[in-house]
Amino acid sequence: MAAVTTVPEVFVRKSSGLVRVMSARSAFVYNVLTMGLIFPWTYLWAPGALPGGQLVWGILLAMVLEIPIALAYVWLSTALPRSGGDYVFQSRVLGGGIGFTLVFSGFVIWILQWVALSGWLLSSLGFAPLFLGLGAATGSTALVDLASWFTTGTGIVVTSIANALVAMLILTSGFKNYVRLQRVMWVAILVAFATMLVVLFTTASADVPGKLDAFSAAIGGSPTFYQDSVAAAQAGGVELNPAFSLLATLLIAPIAWTSLQWATYSAQQNGEIKSAGNFRDQLFIIVGSLILTGLLLALLAVVLQNTIGTEFLYVAGAGYWGAADVSLAGSYLWPNIIATALANNPIVTILIALGFILNAHQIVHNCYIGMTRVMVAMSLDRLLPEMVSRVSDRFHTPVNAHVIYFLASLPVIYLYSNYSVDDGAGGTTTWTSLTLGVTFACGYVFVGTAIAGALLPFRAKSLYEASPGAAYKFMGMPLVTIVGTLGAIAGAIFLYLFLTKEELGLTSDLAYQVVGLVLLFSLGWYLVTYFVRRSAGINVNYAFKEIPPE
Repeated sequence: MAAVTTVPEVFVRKSSGLVRVMSARSAFVYNVLTMGLIFPWTYLWAPGALPGGQLVWGILLAMVLEIPIALAYVWLSTALPRSGGDYVFQSRVLGGGIGFTLVFSGFVIWILQWVALSGWLLSSLGFAPLFLGLGAATGSTALVDLASWFTTGTGIVVTSIANALVAMLILTSGFKNYVRLQRVMWVAILVAFATMLVVLFTTASADVPGKLDAFSAAIGGSPTFYQDSVAAAQAGGVELNPAFSLLATLLIAPIAWTSLQWATYSAQQNGEIKSAGNFRDQLFIIVGSLILTGLLLALLAVVLQNTIGTEFLYVAGAGYWGAADVSLAGSYLWPNIIATALANNPIVTILIALGFILNAHQIVHNCYIGMTRVMVAMSLDRLLPEMVSRVSDRFHTPVNAHVIYFLASLPVIYLYSNYSVDDGAGGTTTWTSLTLGVTFACGYVFVGTAIAGALLPFRAKSLYEASPGAAYKFMGMPLVTIVGTLGAIAGAIFLYLFLTKEELGLTSDLAYQVVGLVLLFSLGWYLVTYFVRRSAGINVNYAFKEIPPE
């Protein structure tokens, strides 16, 4: 009797169940919104922590250093146009153990912090400025009090949970509904950004102190707010006219990377982008969105600094950095709040606030979209339970994964606004201080993927040669190897700075412990799952040698 050869069942099923409903243009917009024109860290964190640094040059440097990483994603996305992005790239080139450990820790777990951050942004940069501006314009103390509530721990937690729940409900009703909502978000955010730029650009620098004083008085604050803020910053030991510092300028780049590293995020849902395998479209989606966002963020830095002056920029930074009590009804002097105060007009307030509210809300959407697609890919490879990868036949969306990720975000939302620990030096370290930890953790994922891009022609030769990017070489060397290597080096430098420079906020014991424990947990999950599957007669390594189901 002839022997029968059986081919092992590699994946949980032969089809992902996801459908391609997003155009290249929508994916481009998605990346711009994910990078977040409202992410304001560079404008306050950098002046507060890095005196003498030049904002514009730090932002542009981050953009330039991100370009080779973004290019590596273009090659990988066209070679492997499947949902799961970084996990699929790394597991098929570097191996499942590396891919799962890096992406599960740096993305799936750490981006829960970004879900909490989305709620914080919505509350502090969306609703608080809205009611603060309306309160000033109408003379309503009730609106001002409501604005202050949105900056409290309770206000942020309640807003964050509602924010996450609404996003989950929208996304479980179908990805196409998010695509429709994104069109509204895009228009509103562009209008808000343009309105903010116009207000800042048309306000004379000499008028800034008086306008801020008038706004402060209108909300029941000090009628000499500007002078009080400058005095408070000086009393806190802040140098308001520091000499130029090249080192400080260079260190601004990792902070700006908080926004610009997300130019590649659409790769997580490549399986739902109609032309994901097209090289030119991926260049437009990833590199195009990076350059546009980088230039817009730099433009805002120029206009903001020219309007309020370098000195007051350091005053605002001192408030965020904790060197002085500089705020309007509990709100830090973010660019949108400054523009709202300078205009002191209810229409302007609403236009700016609506865009910031929608962009903040969009962030939790992209957290869910990207991470549920990664979880589906991991589940199809049998590294997460099968139920995680189930996709609704009616809505074509991974409902189980969305519910799981929402529930997992709840404790992180609470910790983000309520957890603090003694730092051993008479102060406290808060969970909020780990905000840039997401940039670090996701950063090592991006470095891993850049390395995967560099090795694609050698460790996944057949995939590379079948992809449209195989035609691009420089002096006989695959161009993806060159850009991937450059991107990995740039990212590695950023990671080193995060771990060694206190100004970047990731050198506390709490930060080291969280980073280490998350990595160990992820590695442990992979090893346990691998051997449990092996004992059941399933070798998960087979999956890493195949293209995931579409």
